[in-house]
Amino acid sequence: MAIMLLRNRVCKENILIQQKQILKYAIANGFSIQATEIDDCSSEEVLEERKWFKGFLRSLKPNDTILIYDLWSLTREVGELVKIFECLLRRNISLHVCDKRMVISNQTPLFVVLNMLAKQRESNLNPQKQFCKGRPKGRMSRSKFDDNRVQIVEMLEKDMAVNKIAKVLNLNRSSLKDYINSRALKELAKAKKTLFEQNRKTDLDMEQYIKQEVAKECALIAKNQTKGTK
Repeated sequence: MAIMLLRNRVCKENILIQQKQILKYAIANGFSIQATEIDDCSSEEVLEERKWFKGFLRSLKPNDTILIYDLWSLTREVGELVKIFECLLRRNISLHVCDKRMVISNQTPLFVVLNMLAKQRESNLNPQKQFCKGRPKGRMSRSKFDDNRVQIVEMLEKDMAVNKIAKVLNLNRSSLKDYINSRALKELAKAKKTLFEQNRKTDLDMEQYIKQEVAKECALIAKNQTKGTK
């Protein structure tokens, strides 16, 4: 299964830019994305504190494919990247870094992987190449609305107003609005909705292409049969 993994709370590129590049790469390389996951953790959280991400890694199946925008979608720490790579490669899961057009799999030469890690380390050490400028953001604390996060995003995808969502879920409107804004859930919902529409268009275009090819083949067969009867 091909999975698109987007990272929301980092400063390099927003999820819409990530999504656009990944989709472009997927189409060019013949991937049909079957699922989209969005990591909403703070850029300051270390791997051991990222419960959602560790759960995501555990949920992957052998031979799955993950498409990310860049390595910072996973983490900016080289030591953590090594742990993640080891977890993926042990189960024959391939990782496609779409912005760099690079693949990390069991078939990738070791020097390529080491070169990627070295560049990541250099980027971390060089202040001119840091992902974010200015004062680092604090960690995001857990919210009582986190248990309803999936439902909230699904309703936002359907363009439901915050007032209506609060009423359906029996939540305080003002607190819910703050939660949605602090987690950028409207942006997440927009990205997922755009992805669904683009995937649907791709599927329709492919269906039309197949119909045209079948029609051509049928016409050719009919033509040959007509010649054979003469």
